[in-house]
Amino acid sequence: MSIRRLFEFLLHRRFLIQTAFVVIVTAVYIWGVHDPDMWTNPDQGNTWEKNLEFSVLDMRGNIPSPPRTAPTDVVILTITQEDFKQLGVDAETLKRSHELTYMGKEWPWDRRLWAELTERLVGSGAKLVAYDFVFNNPTDEPIAGDAEFGPVLARYADRVVIASHWGTVAPGSDSILFMPPPGLIPQGEEEVMGLTAQNTDGIVRSVKNFQEAPQTLMRALQANHPRLNLNDVPKYSFNWLAAKKVLGMAPQRELKKPMLLNFYGVSGTFTTIKLVDVLRNWDTDPKLDHGAYFKGKVVFVGPDDVFRFSNDTYNTPPDNMPGVELQATAYSNLVHNEWLEPAPDWIVLTLAVGLGALALVVSLWVHSVMLKMGLFATLGAIFLAVTQHIFWAHLIVTPVSGAAMILICCGAFGTLYDYILGQYERQRMLGMFESMVSPGVAGLMLSHRGEFEQRLGGQRKEVVVLFSDIRGFTSWSERVGPDALVAQLNEYLSAMVGVIQEEGGTLQKYIGDALMAAWGDVRELLPAEGAERAVRAALHMQRELGVLNVNWLGQPNRKQLSCGIGINHGEGVVGQIGHPRRQEFTVMGDPVNLASRIESATKQYRHPVLVGESIYEMTKEVFLYRLVDKIMVLGKSRAVCIYAPLGELAGAQPPPGLPLYEAALERYFARDFVRAVELFRAANTQMDGNDFLCLNFIERCEYHRQVPPPADWDGSWALKEK
Repeated sequence: MSIRRLFEFLLHRRFLIQTAFVVIVTAVYIWGVHDPDMWTNPDQGNTWEKNLEFSVLDMRGNIPSPPRTAPTDVVILTITQEDFKQLGVDAETLKRSHELTYMGKEWPWDRRLWAELTERLVGSGAKLVAYDFVFNNPTDEPIAGDAEFGPVLARYADRVVIASHWGTVAPGSDSILFMPPPGLIPQGEEEVMGLTAQNTDGIVRSVKNFQEAPQTLMRALQANHPRLNLNDVPKYSFNWLAAKKVLGMAPQRELKKPMLLNFYGVSGTFTTIKLVDVLRNWDTDPKLDHGAYFKGKVVFVGPDDVFRFSNDTYNTPPDNMPGVELQATAYSNLVHNEWLEPAPDWIVLTLAVGLGALALVVSLWVHSVMLKMGLFATLGAIFLAVTQHIFWAHLIVTPVSGAAMILICCGAFGTLYDYILGQYERQRMLGMFESMVSPGVAGLMLSHRGEFEQRLGGQRKEVVVLFSDIRGFTSWSERVGPDALVAQLNEYLSAMVGVIQEEGGTLQKYIGDALMAAWGDVRELLPAEGAERAVRAALHMQRELGVLNVNWLGQPNRKQLSCGIGINHGEGVVGQIGHPRRQEFTVMGDPVNLASRIESATKQYRHPVLVGESIYEMTKEVFLYRLVDKIMVLGKSRAVCIYAPLGELAGAQPPPGLPLYEAALERYFARDFVRAVELFRAANTQMDGNDFLCLNFIERCEYHRQVPPPADWDGSWALKEK
């Protein structure tokens, strides 16, 4: 297959090829790239799609959104490193807040601290107290205060949640369950402990609300704790149990799927108070008001940073966040129905197909590379804006990898496809149009290829049309041989077309010995400018023909030629017509037909160049004209005036007799035929006594004197010939 055939195949199969590419890219994304389990298993695999989606999710959460604040019904009491130091409080403070005596010592602290804190908070009306650290015993020996703390937990089992945790003692070792001793687990209250293990891929974006322990770990747990009831082994997350106790029912969401967190802001967004400050100022701080501050609130208690022997901070999209605030975020999402929900598969499918269709539309109907790239970028921006609004308004996470893949791939393919075809078409069209118009105009047409290709498909434009025809060509062609005929005709047409191209016109077609040219068809041109160029070209063509006739004198195989030129302006249809294998770019419509009639009228009025009245109106300040007649041509319902250009107006003097001729026309159209005859005869005398137009109007006046015209006569003359 030749290069030309290949490019023609690509050109004629453009719709099919680009449609197939968009369909393939969309299908590859839906069935080959998109991972519907990406959000439920963030730890598994590391694909470009997952990295992109997680990065965009982080960006969405950090973009300023409609004002949002953390729920005011949640308070965090933090344990800090300073709490392990000497508190430096006086005897009066210790007497008033004796719980402080349990702090500032080795961990784990005396658990009477937690028993008394729980009593204080619950007694003050707190809805729930959630301890975000494990009350495990490093040895089998009980911890001081277990005997006091156990009954408190049992008494307030419906208003307290304590933590357990799957973890390892050392890197690479088997996971074990860190949980409180049986004495701290109320009998028959298996839903008191919650798991605090986070589901993370390095950045915590989701939590698991349910986790089945592997059977091997369950058997090991049974072996190590033979008296432990395995029904008491926690399965639910710490935050889910807290939400369930506050709501009095299970939160309304899918339990076994990880929950995407909707962060309320950076660390510290929730109301946070140091535990030591609460104990020290319980009765003295007006804000605490003897504990009344905690009425109706959920209180999370946990470390704020490095908790003595472990790091309890997590990397989240907003920033590094203490685990206790992470738990408060997850709890608030559940209670207030504010968790993030991945978009369902049908939305993903709809978006992928819809974007594929839009990408196809842009690829097929936009040919400008810069415009196409801009539209694809705009589509991407609109998609991001819409999905960001959905994120804010409905808390739905819409995937963007499909949009990125489809828009980038289809945009790149469509742009490259059109660029390659464009280069081929540019060279082909440049060669074609340089034979029709001047090289400068051809380059200009191709530099605005998109606009020009629109016109190939058909477009209404204001155009100026010029027709030129050789007089007596038929009889001449019958008397000379074909070689001489073709040779002289080529010389004539080369000169005429050269003049047209110099004036920026387009050679539309050859019609035997006639030619048709236009201005405003292939590039934007003001009608007045096109009219001026066309009239100037017609006058130049007459001068050029005079030069040719001088050169042909004395040549036996050359004949003296004359031609008629008609020019008209109007709205026509510009487009490419014909069979797919043989098409031509042309102008059609009323301005073309009338220009042809005006050219034909040059024979009857014996003047080489005639123009329509719209051409006259646009150029009367540039050229000197003579009104020839008001005619009614075949196919037209309204009479039109035709004019003969006499030359450039600048520096020119009206020829003798022209003022009298114009005065005679005024009397003629006013039905004053007697006075008109007098003026026409006077004008004819000044015009050497043989002016065809004056003699023609004298004859008409004599006729109308004998046969007066009807009352609705407008002075027009009906042409019987085309």
